[in-house]
Parts: sequence; structure tokens; C-alpha cells
Amino acid sequence: MSAPPSPTTPAHRWLQLSARLYRPLLLLYPPEFRRSFGREMEQTFRTCCREALREAGAPGLLRLWGNVLYDLTTSATVEHIRAWIALFKRLSGLEKELHMINSPFHLEFAQLTDIGLKRARNEDAMTTVIPSDQEALARRGALFVVADGLGGHERGEMASQLAINTISDAYYRSNGDDIAAALARAIHEANTAIYALSSQQEHEDEKEMGTTVVAAVLRGETVYAANVGDSRAYIVRGGKVQQITQDHSWVAEQVRLGALTEEEARAHQKRNIIYRCLGTSPDVEIDLYTESVQGGDALLLCTDGLSGLVSDDEMAEIVEHYSPQESVQRLIQRANEQGGSDNITAIVARVSLA
Repeated sequence: MSAPPSPTTPAHRWLQLSARLYRPLLLLYPPEFRRSFGREMEQTFRTCCREALREAGAPGLLRLWGNVLYDLTTSATVEHIRAWIALFKRLSGLEKELHMINSPFHLEFAQLTDIGLKRARNEDAMTTVIPSDQEALARRGALFVVADGLGGHERGEMASQLAINTISDAYYRSNGDDIAAALARAIHEANTAIYALSSQQEHEDEKEMGTTVVAAVLRGETVYAANVGDSRAYIVRGGKVQQITQDHSWVAEQVRLGALTEEEARAHQKRNIIYRCLGTSPDVEIDLYTESVQGGDALLLCTDGLSGLVSDDEMAEIVEHYSPQESVQRLIQRANEQGGSDNITAIVARVSLA
């Protein structure tokens, strides 16, 4: 990721001024929305400002502001309408019906990333967003995202970080009740942002920027998952692990065709070849999945630095017998014991339905 501007440079002063101007604009949103998403929106805005300044200087920042002002006024209006609808539901007694439709649940989660034993830098990124507002949680659910950057020389780090920031921001800004469609739109927006950033690079080798991504939304008794590349989502239930997503890799395709076994795929010389990722073309195909969850289930998202070294049985045993916090630590420890040939990232969330 690019270094922050020096405190003495004009770029730094532009960044600080933009941050000060952006903060009061968040007052356009309803108070509950600001409490749930305000801090993350500020962080995402600062990241976008840094990239705009780095790529195009002050003119790039002004163009960004033009887009931001339009998005803010539009989305703030939508959120106020939602707040008025929520108030109407509370006053009319419909709030109880809303909670009956969206079953309440409790989540215990942990996330951890590790550079591994062979890489010079960590190009993985991850985020978990659980809205503190119960109505927002019931309406949009909890979001988990893992990305594995490609490109090296900081480009992979930039791509994976931009992916998780864009997806989390775009998903919770989206309208409509179709969770899967909102998740797909957020990933498409991330692809557009990464492709635009890579296209702005001056040298051809710097245009080699991309990332895998796996994202999951847990809402009520359903998990909605989406992926591009070979980062994975699993459900662990009763000591067994079920892979929700399908890898977009050469070896995974060979396994599906029956040409390779799972064990052969883990050791194959082409195991790192993927045929789909974010940021390498203007559009991207996204696979979507929907699964039911039960009380006691655990959701596991990870990069191939974990799934490529730790077997399904080992993952299931660790997640089943330990808390999420201890699970992510033991999963990464096990991957490093197996060689730690790549960056390793895991999110574990255990579900308790009311």
C-alpha cells in the first residue's frame, strides 16, 4: 500500500482538509446510521483521497469530491426515508413483525492474518462488519470479506485492501431487500475501482494488479456467499466441513472433471493458477450461493494460504472444538507447520440462533 503523504507536503494538507470537511457532512445521515457506519465511511474516504492524490493530485481529489457529494446526498436521503419508515413501524406495532421475519442471532467471531514463512509481504486483507444497530443488522445482516491480492510490489496489498473497503462500503449503501444482488453489486463496484486504479499506472508491469475475494452475509437463518478466485467460504457443522464456494482455479477445474484428486491438487505445480479475479478486466463474473444455517454452526472464510495446506478434516476439528479466537490462531499455526508457503488469513464466526 502506498505510503501516507508527508505532513509537510501539499498532498497531506489537502488530505487533512478533505477529512475535516467530510466529517460534518456525515451529519446529513440519521444518528443511528452514523453510529453504525460513520467511522468506517471516514476510513474509506481517507483511503480514496490518498489514492486520488497519489494518482492525479489535486484535480483527482476534486473529481472524487464531485462523486462523493452526489453519493452522500442521495444515500443520506434514502437513509432518512428508511428511518421514517422504521419510526412508522415502531409506532404502528409492525416492529414486532419485522423481528419475527428476521430471526435474531448472536455471533462470536474472530479474524486473523499472517504473512506466512515464505513471503516478503502480506497481500491478504480481511474485514468484518456487524452493525451495532439491531434494525440495520436485521435488515442487512453481518458482512465478512477476505481478499488475497495479486501483483506483488505493494500492488497486491493495494488491490486487496481496496476490495474489502469498497465492498463493505458499497454493500451497506445499497438499496433493496435482495441480499445476494446487493453483495454482487458491491463486488462489481470493487472490480471497477481496482481496474480503474491499475489502468492509471504508467508502466505495464504496474498494471498487473488484482485480487481474489470471498464475501459472506449472515442474515437471520441464511448465509449469502459470493466469490471470485480461490478464496473460500465453509460451513462447519457437527464436526464436518462443507465448502460453500467453488474455486476458479486450474486445479479445482481438474478436480471437478475427475482428472485430479483433492490431494493431487494440493501438491500440483499449477495449483496457484486462477482464471478469474477482481481488477484485471472491466467486468467480472461472480458466483453466488445461498445456504441455511443452524444454531452452533460456524462460518469460515479463508485464503488459499490456509485451504491449500490444511485439510478439510483438520479445519473442521479445530473450528468445532475451539472458540473462534483460538480457532483462527490454531488454523494459522497449522498452516505454518505445513510450510507456510503463502500469506494466511481466516475469519471464523459461530452462530447462535435465538
